[in-house]
Amino acid sequence: MPRSDAAVRTRTRLLLMYNLTPQVGVPEDMLRPLTEALDLGRFAAHVEAAGLLLPRLVLHERVPEITLPPSAARVDGAAVTLAVTPRRDPLLFVDVEIADDADGSHALAETLYATWQDRSATRVGGVPLTEWLEGRLRAYGVTDGPAGQPPLEFGRNVHQSVFPGAALARGLLAEHAPGDAVGQEVVTIVLRGTLDGDTGATLGIRRPETLNNAGQTMVAHGRGVSLIVGYAPPVENAFGLAAAGILNAVAAVHRIRRQAFEALELDRAAVVETTDDARSLVAQLSRRLSDLQLDLSFSVEAYADTILIPELLVESFHSSLRDISALADALANTSRIVERVDAVLATRRVDLETAAQQYAEDRDRVLAAVIAVGSVIALPPALLLAFFGVNSSDVDPRRSILDVQHYGVAYAIAWLPFLLLILVGLVARRRISLSLSAPDAVTTDPRRTRRFWLRRPRRRGR
Repeated sequence: MPRSDAAVRTRTRLLLMYNLTPQVGVPEDMLRPLTEALDLGRFAAHVEAAGLLLPRLVLHERVPEITLPPSAARVDGAAVTLAVTPRRDPLLFVDVEIADDADGSHALAETLYATWQDRSATRVGGVPLTEWLEGRLRAYGVTDGPAGQPPLEFGRNVHQSVFPGAALARGLLAEHAPGDAVGQEVVTIVLRGTLDGDTGATLGIRRPETLNNAGQTMVAHGRGVSLIVGYAPPVENAFGLAAAGILNAVAAVHRIRRQAFEALELDRAAVVETTDDARSLVAQLSRRLSDLQLDLSFSVEAYADTILIPELLVESFHSSLRDISALADALANTSRIVERVDAVLATRRVDLETAAQQYAEDRDRVLAAVIAVGSVIALPPALLLAFFGVNSSDVDPRRSILDVQHYGVAYAIAWLPFLLLILVGLVARRRISLSLSAPDAVTTDPRRTRRFWLRRPRRRGR
């Protein structure tokens, strides 16, 4: 018989998922499939097949001495799992079971609120959880970034999956309301006790139709909390992995927007006076744009796609959570923001190409001028030397070649054509400049226009 996806838990389980900052430099050979930490059952093959796109395992340990923030329920130990995405964004999973004396909707709401708002107060053996993680990373030989990089910290985004057990699960299934309606206890848990659930309103809570089977299973979730009742552990873990993907995508959207703004600020504040400055700015903007595009592809778009785990249950949950997180709209808006950075970079590239072209033209113009001047200077003396080197009666060996009075005609014949050529070139250059400015002169100043046409040579026959 195939293993059923439905099951009843004996104790309430919480799977707390947090994004951490900054990115962690974990060597590729130290990463392992997440299936080594989470029992994914029949979903494991899909997770391993998409391993390069999904988070991968860095460390997984059972910690008996864990203390949640004040006002949270008492727990009997926890499993702490650290994974990183392909872009090396760290994701933290804290898997706990709630003690039987705190297994009610209001106690759960208090625990969820505390581990959401005061998550930095979580400790392992008296040490803050993030510090404990850094110590374990060093023990594993993992470097957490370059020197001067900030230590690990909790990010802005949290998702908490609640898997009720025993009496609480039976009570939630018993009050399973038809359609989109949600019961009071569901509202209390999903909204972490922040709103009263007596009104009967849905309050934005989603209930995916595919996942709700009256009397046997129930799924209700908001943006930050998922309440999942009646499913077996492999399905619970698959739901948790899907939620972690959405969590990472939302965190990446925030980071991409911040980095795009920083790129625009870099462009605005840059002082570009030379082509080297322009080239350096274009190189910096290009690197930042490449990082933004990679983040957009492998940290957002990859997790917005439900095909990573092609199973109806997981796809339904993922799709519902993606919709309530407004990830599609956030992705579209963020893509447009990245396109603006690309447009700024394109403008800078055009400026650099224009400056480089202007530099090349100026260089060629100077070289041409040098060659022309050299030719003008060299050819007349060459002609004169040829004249004085001829064995002719026109050359008097008793006179110096610098005797201009005697050889004035020779000097004039040698230099006059080149002087005339220079004069003709200057006149032609001025005529070209005047012809280029003629339309402006005609439209802007009639007196200048009249003077311009008076200077033009008269045509014969008029």
